[in-house]
Amino acid sequence: MAAFLVMLVYQVGTTLTGYVSRPVALVACSVAVVVAIAVDVRAAWKGSYSLGIKRQTAKSLAHREGQPWWVTPLFWGLDTGLIGSTFRVSFTSWILLFGAFLNIFPQWGGLVYGTAFGIPLLIAVSRDAGEFKRPPSVRIIQMIGVIVMAMLPLVLVLGQSALT
Repeated sequence: MAAFLVMLVYQVGTTLTGYVSRPVALVACSVAVVVAIAVDVRAAWKGSYSLGIKRQTAKSLAHREGQPWWVTPLFWGLDTGLIGSTFRVSFTSWILLFGAFLNIFPQWGGLVYGTAFGIPLLIAVSRDAGEFKRPPSVRIIQMIGVIVMAMLPLVLVLGQSALT
């Protein structure tokens, strides 16, 4: 779902690329990254979540009798894949959408995003619940997001200079 959404946002953004030069789009994306880092550092400092809707698919959905086994993962996956429809621990999701809209990030960026969510989830559900003492801290995940976002402007600038 995230792959489809990022591709869709990228395609909508292609209407903008004729009006906004690549260097301006790179600056806009870099500024957004700096703002995003500030938002995530503030959220981590306050022990809160990043900006976004403060809701999620109900956990009680998993415990309904007579429901096929695949319904709960389907709804949780759709909710997470829609990117903006649930809690966001890090602002990186919004940066992905903004960068795709500006055609800075590739259309397949959503596949990377979805895989980054999916692989840890598959590992978690394939293990015995007793193996995990507790989930990682929200602050740790937020700081990983900050590190990734801090590297983005550098990657964008180096990537742009390599293309020219």
